[in-house]
Amino acid sequence: MEVDVIRAANLATRIIILLVLVFALLFVLTWTNTLKCKSIPFWCDAYYAIKGKPHVLIVYGDSGLGDPQLLADSFRNPNLVGVYAATQRLDSVTPGNLQKYSIVIVDHARKMSSEKMKMFIDYANSGGNLVWTGDAGAEAVKPDEYLLESEYYADSNSSEMINPWARKYEGRVVMLNKLLSLDYMANYCDVRKCDREEPYYAGNLEMIERDNPLVYGFGNLKLSVVDKQDFALVKPASEGTSTTVMTIDFGSNIVDKARNYGNHLPMIVANAKSSVAGVRVGENVFYYAMPPEYFVSPRLPAESHYGLILRKLYYGIVYG
Repeated sequence: MEVDVIRAANLATRIIILLVLVFALLFVLTWTNTLKCKSIPFWCDAYYAIKGKPHVLIVYGDSGLGDPQLLADSFRNPNLVGVYAATQRLDSVTPGNLQKYSIVIVDHARKMSSEKMKMFIDYANSGGNLVWTGDAGAEAVKPDEYLLESEYYADSNSSEMINPWARKYEGRVVMLNKLLSLDYMANYCDVRKCDREEPYYAGNLEMIERDNPLVYGFGNLKLSVVDKQDFALVKPASEGTSTTVMTIDFGSNIVDKARNYGNHLPMIVANAKSSVAGVRVGENVFYYAMPPEYFVSPRLPAESHYGLILRKLYYGIVYG
């Protein structure tokens, strides 16, 4: 009898240890964005009960695409997201501020120093969910912050900058374009003039990764813009690792005197830090060519509102 009791106690101990290890593994996989909590029934409630409720921070500057107040109001709207989002100015935010938040959205921040850009890259590299929007960071504070081709490529003598998102800071490279796996080119309304109050049809939004939680359940949509509420023209980086989730089809090439931008460009992109057995895991960097609040802009007619895009941004990242 005593032997049976000892065996039962040992078995119970092993089961408890196994459950603790499984629980710890699930927690780590979810924390690193390798596993979305929604994948396992009831795991979201357990995970956020331990980790704490996810918090959102909107960091904004003085120029560029985006309306941080509309974004914050839209997050609070129970018909859209129903979540409070804190706001903080770009010039006052510090690395310590960012670490308190599960999701950091950079909005209306075209002019940005390399130091601030590095801060956001470090936040993403430490596991934070970073949402970059529009033309944020497309303009340096000082001209000498741009990274030149000759400073990065050993076989180049070119004094041309690599991309507005490729910078240098204190002798080190700061490659936002590598983090996003995208190169910034221009803003849509700078190439195709849409300087009128009426909505301007820009093209069709096409879902490339229909099972991605950022667009799950969407069909193709028509995109309208109004003056000063448009989107950035970006292209996939040649050595990028990102997943294009949504694109815009213009129907014909976007061309100006300087260049041909193409007719099919990314609108929502997700980037993973690593892959396991060829499957990309750990997505925690997201890019929205159009600031998500523009999809619910009061300047657009109701039929052009796509509030689900904003809702999916939060719930897709947090829950999957």
